[in-house]
Amino acid sequence: MKTKDIFIALVVLFSVNSYAQLLKHTFDEKGETYIQAGVRGQFWGRYVATNPGTTINKEPVSETFDFSVRRYRISFQAQIKKNLFFYMQLGNNNINQKTIRSSDVRLLDMLGEYTFSNKFKLGVGKLSFTGAGRFVDIANGSMLNLDPSVHQLFTLNQLDDTGRNIGMYAKGQLGKFDYNVSIHSMAIPTDAQVTDFNYSRKYTSLGYSTYVKYEFLEDESNRTPYSGGVGTYIGKKKILNIGVGYGYKSKMFERTVGANKTYDDHRNLGIDFFMDMPISAKNNAITAYLGYNNLFFGEDYVRNIGVNSIFDSSGTSFNGGGNAFPVIGTGNTLLLQLGYLLSKSEKNNTRYQPYFGWKLADFEGLNQSVNSYALGLNVYFNGHRSKLTFGYHNRPIFDATTKKVDSRKGTYVIQYQIEI
Repeated sequence: MKTKDIFIALVVLFSVNSYAQLLKHTFDEKGETYIQAGVRGQFWGRYVATNPGTTINKEPVSETFDFSVRRYRISFQAQIKKNLFFYMQLGNNNINQKTIRSSDVRLLDMLGEYTFSNKFKLGVGKLSFTGAGRFVDIANGSMLNLDPSVHQLFTLNQLDDTGRNIGMYAKGQLGKFDYNVSIHSMAIPTDAQVTDFNYSRKYTSLGYSTYVKYEFLEDESNRTPYSGGVGTYIGKKKILNIGVGYGYKSKMFERTVGANKTYDDHRNLGIDFFMDMPISAKNNAITAYLGYNNLFFGEDYVRNIGVNSIFDSSGTSFNGGGNAFPVIGTGNTLLLQLGYLLSKSEKNNTRYQPYFGWKLADFEGLNQSVNSYALGLNVYFNGHRSKLTFGYHNRPIFDATTKKVDSRKGTYVIQYQIEI
């Protein structure tokens, strides 16, 4: 490739914002009716210091480096009339060397919504209003760190499809209060899920969830399910919110006590705080999130999750193989995220944002708290449309017998995100 061709490619890559409007068509002068499309991809290069006893295709490994497509999204939305809205999102996650042959384009979201007023909108479809916290409906194209914390969801990929289920919802804004409430049919568990996690197949009751936040400063959009789950506005808004959420499903789990079966409900109570605002004329900004969740998944429930796994599931520690560690469980979870956006440069538009994340969980099924943390740097070439992230995550390794921490391991990730 010639030098001129490389230069042109880089200009296009880091200036995608100028092409974004090509994917939107308005039907009236005010732009109140429109059809719009969007495309986003997140690409990973990753080094993992693996859990004890990890194997890939039965070959022992103590460390590994791989490339993957962490996420891609193709979205369509249309304001057909002033009171009729349609939204659809296609895509998939974790396209790596283990899944590349089996990955397909999946229908993630599809919903239709009727607006009675800004105070009350009613929608139905496949949707993600299914948990207790701001980041249930995380806008993954605007995250502060590399990945959301999935403990606020019901059962990620167990009784749902990547956090989504079929149902209906109501949402709206009442003064400074923004709310959503949903009812949804949850996916029937597989034989493996029943065996491994004691999910009940007998009862197929509905799931319920709600989240309400009070917006002290500017209002956030609630146009799509993900509009209110922004991780950072990069100094473009003044946001200060307090939120409360609750998720519930009756008789989600079953266990045998003597000769009888006992059924446990699922409950998730969440309280959180979010702040994102510029603090000077040079547009340096702070982002802060603090969330607490009290969760019940059944007696001594603990679930290990390894993000974007290419590993065999077995291992010699409680964590299992690869990069897995205890993420979801019965007990209490505290999540903290902090970011600082450095001031604008007079030379170019590139912005830098170091961040820190910390998660502390006290699960009934473990004999020691789960303490993990993340460090990283976001480099914004063109806001979230062209963004490079350097991230590090440190996780505890639990002994399979004592269920206490006996070592720690880390993961390094370089991610590039592009969106049009």
